[in-house]
Amino acid sequence: MEIIERVRELVSGYLRQNDTELVDITYKREQQGMVLRLLVDTPAGITIDGCEAINKFLGELMDKENLIEGHYVLEVSSPGLDRPIKTDRDFERAMGQGLTVTTYEPVDGKKAFEGKLMGMDKEHNAIVIEKDGISVVIPREKIAMARLYIEV
Repeated sequence: MEIIERVRELVSGYLRQNDTELVDITYKREQQGMVLRLLVDTPAGITIDGCEAINKFLGELMDKENLIEGHYVLEVSSPGLDRPIKTDRDFERAMGQGLTVTTYEPVDGKKAFEGKLMGMDKEHNAIVIEKDGISVVIPREKIAMARLYIEV
């Protein structure tokens, strides 16, 4: 989508200067109207003040550029503990942690997996998770959703 790519361009320099990662960006119609949502994080975790600063910076820039016509809501927030794991960097950061993975189609006869992320096979674009001593290789293109699971 054109708006998403333009927003990504507008905010990328600011995020780089502030050691902040753009985890995800969406622009879609919700109950309150059109919502532009950015999920951001830093190595130490993002603060409310950090989110507010990005919101203020981006909001002013978007208003100046008149990027979106009409009413919209701009939200900048932390991805939270249950954030989706999507990129190589996400998977690298999650190495050794527990994941819940669902796939678009069966892998080894199953579509739902839970286990510790043990590795990434970049040559075959796959992840390796292990549970109870059994390893499963899951091709990334078959992953519908991957999230950290939180043990309580």
